[in-house]
Amino acid sequence: MEPRVCEATRTVRGMSVTDGAGVRLTRIIGSPRLDQIDPFVLLDQFRSDNPRDYMAGFPDHPHRGIETITYMVEGRFRHRDSRGGGGLIQPGDVQWMTAGRGIVHSEMPEMGGKGEEKLWGYQLWLNLAARDKMVEPRYQGLAARDIPSVRQEGVRVVVISGSYAGVNGPARTWYPVTYLDVRLSPGATFQAPRPEGNCFLFVHTGKVYVGGAGPAAGSATGPAAGHTADTGDLVLLGPGEEVRVEAATGQPEGGFLFLSGVPHGEPVARGGPFVMNTEEEIRQAFRDYQTGRLF
Repeated sequence: MEPRVCEATRTVRGMSVTDGAGVRLTRIIGSPRLDQIDPFVLLDQFRSDNPRDYMAGFPDHPHRGIETITYMVEGRFRHRDSRGGGGLIQPGDVQWMTAGRGIVHSEMPEMGGKGEEKLWGYQLWLNLAARDKMVEPRYQGLAARDIPSVRQEGVRVVVISGSYAGVNGPARTWYPVTYLDVRLSPGATFQAPRPEGNCFLFVHTGKVYVGGAGPAAGSATGPAAGHTADTGDLVLLGPGEEVRVEAATGQPEGGFLFLSGVPHGEPVARGGPFVMNTEEEIRQAFRDYQTGRLF
């Protein structure tokens, strides 16, 4: 019997916003259009070849109650934090920072001269469960050379966390979290068992068909036509046994981030860089930061 393929249940476009010291970016999760996908409370894409869009960077700022995960595709950022963690994040690298009870960090672009203008990367905020919000901070610097990729016919999958085709990602996580970067040749298909929890993909390159083949393949006897998703679309996936995504033909490549996580099912209170469970906890985080007791 064929596995039940997950269908797209909702498509959302990101919003153009300014954050940090004036960085222009696209907010995919954490906006009025899409507040959260439990346990993910923010996803930003910064992607520009104009240094004026990003050179101001993200100077020192605090966090509590979350993990921040920065994935660089192109360009370089320098990370420093109040616990002594940090380093240069280069193409293909990931920094996985557990803010826990509190940390102050900065992320500043470190780009060269002409020919190094393009910056492309993502920051994801992963909410910590109430029992873990005050854990000690930690920093994981994952170099591109240490992050495995799986190559199959027309498919390349970078495995940051979770697993794909028996290959495990290097990130140490508090909960089951899958984070993949998938690249597809025209007409190629990504297939994987659906992980537990909430699942979504964000299309960063080309056009893909989610949950089935391209429209031309859909017929009474053939596979059902998939949901069309274009560059910039976040697609939420419904229940099922298998995730199936096909790249459109007539384009150089199709690509997307694929993420899943087990939801906490807890109240979420936000206050700038802090994510807690109650408004009082947010107020306490600000008091701790202002009095030097955050970390």
